[in-house]
Amino acid sequence: MQLIPKSNEIKQRQSMHQIATQLQAGNDHYTLTETAYGHLVIRTSLKNKSVNTAVKTITGLNLATKPLSSVSNDKYLICWISPDEYLLLVPEKTEFEIESRLRDKIKGHFAIVNITGGQTVLELSGERAETILKKSSSYDIHQSNFPVGKVVTTVFAKSQLILRRASDDSFQLVIRRSFSDYLWQWIVDAGSRE
Repeated sequence: MQLIPKSNEIKQRQSMHQIATQLQAGNDHYTLTETAYGHLVIRTSLKNKSVNTAVKTITGLNLATKPLSSVSNDKYLICWISPDEYLLLVPEKTEFEIESRLRDKIKGHFAIVNITGGQTVLELSGERAETILKKSSSYDIHQSNFPVGKVVTTVFAKSQLILRRASDDSFQLVIRRSFSDYLWQWIVDAGSRE
């Protein structure tokens, strides 16, 4: 009988380790890396002012209230997903503590779900990053339509993801872990073509 390892013995959030080792990503024109974050989904009405107060106290950020927008600082990222849904990315291994602190501070109707185990974040950057994304999604990511900070949920390589422009030539792709190997291979293939 095999014992289940304690959570601190499990290598957390390394869903891309094996494929990244086998299939190197990046060249002189783009880089692709996995970044470990904790993922919390917050569902609430903006009428519940205690949510923004709690989020601001803990992260230093107000909720992103403009549709398809995001706010960030050096530790946290909040993405507007829908009128009552936000994705809060927090430093790795702090999601349980932050969820507890938010639950203690928020009053009224709300939901917080830790979905860290189901998602990961890929960071795609470089001069060819936008071209790779254009090959993979039908969403118009031209700078005039998709400026820095904008967030969309869209189809990507026959899958789905949350896409955020982090800078002029840098993007964050929030993907399901179950599709991570497939999407990594897709991006490597797209990055190898002109």
